[in-house]
Amino acid sequence: MVRKIILIWILFIVNASADLQYLVRSTPTATSLDTHTGAATTWSNPPNDGSLLINIGFSFPFNGTTYTQVRITTNGMLNFGSSYTSGSNSALPNTAGAAAQSLYPYWDDLDPNAILALGGNGSIKYETLGSGDTQRLVVTYTDIPKCTLYVLGLCVTSGGNFSFQVVLYKNGDIRFRYPSGGNSANGSSATIGAQENTTYYNQYSNNSSSIDFTKDILYSYTPSISVSKTSCVIYDPINTTTNPKRIPGGTIRYAIQVSNSTYGTASNVFVTDTVDSSKFDTSTIKYLQIQSGTCNCTGVSSANNNGSGGSGDGVNPVILDYGSVIGVVGGIPTYKCGYFEVNVK
Repeated sequence: MVRKIILIWILFIVNASADLQYLVRSTPTATSLDTHTGAATTWSNPPNDGSLLINIGFSFPFNGTTYTQVRITTNGMLNFGSSYTSGSNSALPNTAGAAAQSLYPYWDDLDPNAILALGGNGSIKYETLGSGDTQRLVVTYTDIPKCTLYVLGLCVTSGGNFSFQVVLYKNGDIRFRYPSGGNSANGSSATIGAQENTTYYNQYSNNSSSIDFTKDILYSYTPSISVSKTSCVIYDPINTTTNPKRIPGGTIRYAIQVSNSTYGTASNVFVTDTVDSSKFDTSTIKYLQIQSGTCNCTGVSSANNNGSGGSGDGVNPVILDYGSVIGVVGGIPTYKCGYFEVNVK
């Protein structure tokens, strides 16, 4: 996800504008199911309305914090925190306390061990795949029967077999997949969506035949990037570097700081800054550089190390390429600073 920020001498705060605080929904073209390896775990004999706490395999950002575990349920929900297992789906927001922070790839009354299920019983598998930035938790529901009739508290018949997959990516993205071909999971009796809490949620559908098997449902994580700009005079033709003044021929260094105050990495972060050509000799723009940490305008040395996607000397607008800005570490936001220099006319 590319993040481009335009600066014109003022402070900007960039936040996602959506019904969710940290996620934005889209429906990209369907991608192939992640294939489980021999190391995948199959949930053994899951009970009706069952819940299982599993390790994610990495720190996953959700609703402004990170989780290393998540609860999967037989009824097509994933809960962060307390367990909520009801098969009686409803429209979002789900106000049951235990369901406040949950994902709903397919919330329906499902039972992997339904008696007399048409086509037999299904399976729920989970596995952490990939390494480094490609790590992802994959949970796959295959041919899970839907309960349409209960006898003595047991699901004894099925209204079809339901298959879907949910993937949690290390960068905070969430993907729901619905394979085509004999799959009953069209959404007609399910709730599909994501809920960070009872205030911030997104409902894709509720009891509606909404699933397009040619599409995935993707919730993209959008870290909150703050941007601020300062400047200092580092040279003038009269005083040189001793208490230099902002006079014609003087050199101004601009420092543009970005910070990520949420969990999850912001990738491909760019800042674009248009220099006022009536006040500055834009042909002298030079020494574009990116440094880790907070800005220190007078404490940094002139250097060239702008990211590969950034602009070069004498180019206006200036484009600073910060690359990736990781999220909060130990409760502290992550900072990077971009610098460039230009002469006063």
